[in-house]
Amino acid sequence: MERIGILGGTFDPVHLGHLAVARTVRERYGLDLVLFIPAPSPPHKDRELTPFAHRMAMLDAALADDPGLRASPLEAERPPPSYTIETLEELHRRLPGRKLYLVIGADMFVEIELWYRYAEIFLLADLIVAARPGFSVAAVTAKVEALPGRFRYDAERRMWHREDGFRIFYVPDIAVPISSSEIRKRLARGGSVDKLLPAEVLAYIRHHGLYARLSRSKPAGREGCEPAKG
Repeated sequence: MERIGILGGTFDPVHLGHLAVARTVRERYGLDLVLFIPAPSPPHKDRELTPFAHRMAMLDAALADDPGLRASPLEAERPPPSYTIETLEELHRRLPGRKLYLVIGADMFVEIELWYRYAEIFLLADLIVAARPGFSVAAVTAKVEALPGRFRYDAERRMWHREDGFRIFYVPDIAVPISSSEIRKRLARGGSVDKLLPAEVLAYIRHHGLYARLSRSKPAGREGCEPAKG
């Protein structure tokens, strides 16, 4: 059975931290592919995003030389808003027979009960939770214990598993302190980001004059929407 990791987010822009997470989980869990799925216009964002075509092009440039990583415009092919559960349902329709692994940061995992139809996500994909600066394993453990069902912890594999077979894997060693928001601020100030971005992405940004100024804000998304995915 082909094993596919799903990494969602705005990727505005995609950076070396995103790539580090994707490559680590692909190797560690024997994934055949990691799909980057950028969100076109998530309702939870309180700022104007870089146009989807640019974000998709930056992903394509960053992933071009790695056959184990690929970008998909799937969420832009459906009417908004875009929810993770619906993305997973669509992936199961398009890729029947595959095993899906949803890759999220610990910062998102501790708020997963805010996600639309969150409990149904666990029926469609296992979770791979990547450490994030400022979020301890104790916080992740507490969230697991608060989820529906009974979980058992496998210390050797750093994994919780539920009676129905659903699993949550924890990756403690890739808490990369890079954020797209900090990169955008640096670019707006003319600061250096050479060590934060793939060279191809930085070349694309400079060629198209992206992030030369901070994005205009827009009204905040409504309550009950999923938290930011990247």
